Formats: sequence, structure tokens, C-alpha cells
Amino acid sequence: MKNRTVYRAEDGEHVGYVVPAPETRWQALTVFGYPLGGPAAFDDSVALLEAEGLAILAERWSVKHGEDWVSCRLVETSPEAVIVSIDDFGAEDFGKHIRLERPGPEVLKRV
Repeated sequence: MKNRTVYRAEDGEHVGYVVPAPETRWQALTVFGYPLGGPAAFDDSVALLEAEGLAILAERWSVKHGEDWVSCRLVETSPEAVIVSIDDFGAEDFGKHIRLERPGPEVLKRV
């Protein structure tokens, strides 16, 4: 089993990847490598990406900034990195853009 790039059938848009997971399962990953859902059958992982892979990019997120989690939005995503904009009005760095290289749930999480 090897990693597979997933494109939306209707328009060919890149929506993420599926990668091998334990017990012959597959893990759906966003275009920037963030886990989406849990390990599942290959077809289910692909279906999840087609349904939610791009939509979650517009959702609310939080980023670990110092010791705190602050609200942010994704500005730009690629397989290598994500650029977020801090949009928490109470944050000292409100409006600041931060580049994160392949962030995982310990640094970036969906709200």
C-alpha cells in the first residue's frame, strides 16, 4: 500500500490524500496533511475527502500560539505548509500571519 492523491471526481480538484493506516485501513489527510476522520476503508476515506476535504479549509480553526490556543483562519494551504491569520480579537497578534510547516493537531485544530 502506498499514499494516494485524491482528486474530486466532478472537477479534478485536489482534495487531499489517503495513506496506509494499521490493519489494512486508510487515513484521510487534507491537502496539507492534517488527519480528517479516523482510519477507515479506502473507499470511505476517499468519500470523506471528496465531501469535506476542501470545505474544512473554510472552517474555524485554533492555533497554538505561545502557551495559548487562539482563533485563526487558514489563508493559504499547500502540501508543505499552512499560513494562518490570527483572528482572535483578544490576541496580542491579531491579524498576524503565521507560517506552519505541516502542522498536526498539537499545533492546529479545528474548532
